[in-house]
Amino acid sequence: MVEARIEQDTGPGLHRWVLLALTCAVFGASTGGTFSSLGVLLPAMIEDLGWSWAEAGLGFTVIALLTGLSSTIPATTIQRFGLRITYFTGGICLAAGFAIFSQTQGLVSYLVGGALIGLGYSQTGAVPAVKALSSWFSRRRSLVIGIFFTSGAVGSMIGPIAASYALSGLDSWRSYWIGVAVLTGLFSILLAAVVSQKPGADPDAAALALGGEAADENWTFAEVLRTPQYHIIILAVTMTLLGALTMNTWQVTHMQNMGVAATITATALSMHALFNAASRVVGGIIIDRVGAKLLFIVGLASGVVGMAALSVADDPLLILIYAIGDGVSFGIVTFASSILLLEYFGARNNPMVLGFLNLLTTAGMIGPVAAGYLADRVGGFFEVFVILSGLMLLVFLLSLTLTKPVRGERVAPTAKGLG
Repeated sequence: MVEARIEQDTGPGLHRWVLLALTCAVFGASTGGTFSSLGVLLPAMIEDLGWSWAEAGLGFTVIALLTGLSSTIPATTIQRFGLRITYFTGGICLAAGFAIFSQTQGLVSYLVGGALIGLGYSQTGAVPAVKALSSWFSRRRSLVIGIFFTSGAVGSMIGPIAASYALSGLDSWRSYWIGVAVLTGLFSILLAAVVSQKPGADPDAAALALGGEAADENWTFAEVLRTPQYHIIILAVTMTLLGALTMNTWQVTHMQNMGVAATITATALSMHALFNAASRVVGGIIIDRVGAKLLFIVGLASGVVGMAALSVADDPLLILIYAIGDGVSFGIVTFASSILLLEYFGARNNPMVLGFLNLLTTAGMIGPVAAGYLADRVGGFFEVFVILSGLMLLVFLLSLTLTKPVRGERVAPTAKGLG
């Protein structure tokens, strides 16, 4: 009886899987079209448009900045207007941004397009998806969220290959951006057309009915802000994002500067995305056995190794170590951190908890510009990736102190005063 009631609350099974597929399609197309492909296309765009490395890096920075600054908006739009409006407006922003990229003739239009992409990415990305999937699949939450994050990694794997083909086969980076605009717009409109206006059942109520976490595990946002665990997770995700943005922007240029062939650099980026995707698949399968915290720590350690290898990745072995290390790191940290937040603080206020985390991780957007600035002065990116590896090591050591917070410890004086 309990299972039947939950199934009725969360909607027909086929409908939920269609929604999952479209959610993944939007996320895969938008992720593959930005954070992976732009680094492949930047050398050609720089040559055509006469930008410096620092100017070209501004595109990544603006995308990341607007993604972060707008990351709390989905929590509000979902509550007030539902998922349909959230995904529709996000999809329109994505399609418009990529279309502007395809027609850009200068820095201003490039940055406007990047701003729209960043705004659309937050409206169609992890915040609405984790909220929705937690409700649609209350009994398979970790696995389904893992599938969702894997779709972004699959997009990141396909994106560089498609971008390389656009350059070699079509001799046009503009054609690639037109294609991405069409895909993201189409998938988003389809998702908005079939998605429920509200996500469905309260995931924590469903979990409680099945003997899961009690409802008092739903922390208020104010309580979450008082925990050191939340801020450690924010710092770790910020450093991971900073490294990923910097790597995606400058990995191709860095390897080409060391004499690595352009086809190999693009292949390395796709290998990185492959291990990114594989780590999320494996993580989704094993996370309930080993725990989100262990996966989170392993992901950070992997990033230390990957960034160090990237700094000197001029032969096949080092390129492979970089692709495995950094790919696994980004895949695991972004996935495991989302599950860790659900485990630590509950699902009811997760859109704001995750959205505010994404807002603060906007600090990572400085990576591409800072790396370009430093490279302009020292003549390369070796120092950039060595520094990033060192910073990741410090965050890894800090993550070893993580323990599950106990509700009431940090707010006990207030609670007593109110009693």
